[in-house]
Amino acid sequence: MAKDHTHISNQDVQIIMHSRKSLLFDNGTPWMKKGHNDLFDVTMGSYDGAEVCELVGLYILNTLAREYGKEYIGLYRDDGLAAFKNTNGSKADRIRKHMISLFKELGLNITIDCNLKITNFLDVTFNLNTGKHYPYRKPNDHPVYIHRNSNHPPNIIRSLPASISRRISAISHDEEIFKKAAPAYEEALKSSNYTEGLSYIAHQPTKNNRNRKRNIIWFNPPFSSNVATNIGGTFLKLINKHFPKTSKLHKIFNRNTVKVSYSCMPNIASIIKGHNKRIAATHTSKEKEACNCRKKDTCPLNGNCQASNIIYKAEVKTIDNCKTYIGLTEPPFKLRYGNHKMSLNHEKHQNATELSKHIWQLKQNNQPFTINWSIASRAKAYSNESKRCNLCLTEKLIIINTDKRTLLNKRPELISKCRHENKFYINNSSPTTKHRQENHTQLRSEHRRKAKNPNNRTDAKENTPTAEHRRKSYKPTNRTDAKENTPAEQYTNNRIIPVIPTRILYIHGA
Repeated sequence: MAKDHTHISNQDVQIIMHSRKSLLFDNGTPWMKKGHNDLFDVTMGSYDGAEVCELVGLYILNTLAREYGKEYIGLYRDDGLAAFKNTNGSKADRIRKHMISLFKELGLNITIDCNLKITNFLDVTFNLNTGKHYPYRKPNDHPVYIHRNSNHPPNIIRSLPASISRRISAISHDEEIFKKAAPAYEEALKSSNYTEGLSYIAHQPTKNNRNRKRNIIWFNPPFSSNVATNIGGTFLKLINKHFPKTSKLHKIFNRNTVKVSYSCMPNIASIIKGHNKRIAATHTSKEKEACNCRKKDTCPLNGNCQASNIIYKAEVKTIDNCKTYIGLTEPPFKLRYGNHKMSLNHEKHQNATELSKHIWQLKQNNQPFTINWSIASRAKAYSNESKRCNLCLTEKLIIINTDKRTLLNKRPELISKCRHENKFYINNSSPTTKHRQENHTQLRSEHRRKAKNPNNRTDAKENTPTAEHRRKSYKPTNRTDAKENTPAEQYTNNRIIPVIPTRILYIHGA
């Protein structure tokens, strides 16, 4: 259906199907569904499960609309409702059987109740005998709302009674039905320390106003009642200050195109759950080596050069002062340390970091110096579960608390975007850190071998194995055996090819 409206290449289809592969592990043992030979599945609780459900629903509605029209058929997630006029019992039963056959052709099972005059759909009850509709709640279903004194943005707490009134009024046929349904919701509000009552809002036809669509930039800071500063108001004042009407960028950054919406902090239940999950998790993997330096006494990080997910501190000491540089690394520190050594030893890379700029200034002034590396803190990098990068946030916090007179980092680093989120995008799929380390280690071994056996080296650099490796690794379009790559293919011969990772679901204690 989608190909009828837009162009979808075969590679896009392969990427979509590959990203839908799922594995279920229980105590280190993989499980799969009975009667299924492939790994295709939409797991319960998956991040894009709702979006996949909507897409499947649109396809089903498109299929049903060809048979019965789209005016009287609706679908929300896994609940559907259809109304047919002038239909007797036998005809309705034939429609039911035909719909079941259509769903079976799509590989789906469905249960249909027909010949109903009264039915419940979501939170509404429809009565065709009286032509009225009224609110519906499942048996023993008692509404619960956030407490008035909870740690939520004030606008959410203020607007909660009014939003409930609008919803109950919308699904009530008239004011009399509204008053019958309101006491249960008012009691729930009262138990959450709200004093406002519910009032009936008559339905008014919406006007088709021609509103111009704008590209809105949303700023979503986390809200906490423990923070006294009005973060949203202060941010909007900065927009007015730095982008006045006389600015060239005022059309892009103004109060109409930049909005503020607070996000909620994790509640106590989620904090306790996350803590217990970390404590109860069993780590069966082998502990990584803390240091792989040949000479342990020369380790730059005091025997912890293989530490990952850290915020490190470099102290540059001279005769008269001491400067501090704050940095972070998600892979092992030794990889990041190698990049620092390159910028400190080669003048063409002197502008790579603020640390290298300062070191080269000392070298040009012939000032002796020493660099001491240490771990300032540890934190987890961006996770697709929490949607938050504690590694970047901790680095910014340490930079803020460091003495500005000795700090080498610049202020723009405080507003820099997190880089660790990019690896979760399909279009940024890249070799894993392990693969990069293996390629890096292989290149270093090749250089050591040549240094020990200079007679085996050739003067023509283009014919060296290392150069050939680089050509095949980073210029795949120049290969003679180049072919169209598929997302799930993994090539050998040390060629670096992006591989879409398979989604894995872990269950502990199932």
